[in-house]
Formats: sequence, C-alpha cells, structure tokens
Amino acid sequence: MRTRKRILIVDDSETMTTIISRILRDVNYTDIDRAHDGGSALAALRRKEYDLVITDWLMEPISGIELTRLIRADAHLSKVRIILITGGYGKADEAWLDGADGYLRKPFEPQDLTHKVEDVLSTVALLASG
Repeated sequence: MRTRKRILIVDDSETMTTIISRILRDVNYTDIDRAHDGGSALAALRRKEYDLVITDWLMEPISGIELTRLIRADAHLSKVRIILITGGYGKADEAWLDGADGYLRKPFEPQDLTHKVEDVLSTVALLASG
C-alpha cells in the first residue's frame, strides 16, 4: 500500500527535503518528489496527482500555510492531504483552520513523521471506504 502513495515534499531547505525523503523511503514510500517553494509545488501538483503534500510552514514567496489555502481553494487539488511542518513559527490550530490534515513541529524524530504520515493517509483510506 505504501509504495502506491504519491508524496510531494516542499521545503526551501534541500537538507530538510533530503531528510524527509530518506525517512519515508526507509519505510517503503517510493513515489516521492520535491519542490523548493510553494510556487514550484503548485506547478508540480498541476502536473501530477499526489496523495500527500508535506510542506514547511515558513517559506518565501509562498509560505506553507498559503500553499495549504491555495490547494484547498482549487477544486482539482482540494482532496490532496497536507501535513505542515514548522520550526515553531506557526500554531496547530491555525494549520487546521486553514485546511491542513496534520501538523508536526521541528525537530522531530523519524517515527514522529512516519506516524503522522500513516495517520493522515489511513484517515483518507477510512473516509474513502466508509
């Protein structure tokens, strides 16, 4: 099941996209792409269908929370699941109010990320089957 999920990692730090990608590959997610900002993430989302976007909160020129709002406002993208990651700049309640499905604070342990991804994707599977 994991290998079929398409994941887009969005962060202006190449180091963070590499770390997140490695963590996910270690638990058998294989269809992973990266974007370096919100604009390139939107372009990627329009080229390919993704199950999950994992995005940093604080980026320029489009922040992760702004990216979340744009995804939710687009009828073709609105069903994509979103996890926001922050170094402490954002608030969890704001993330959910703006449409995020999950929230994770840096620094995090690999199992924190994998559990959050599993929770978000399993919730989607439950909703689809119910």
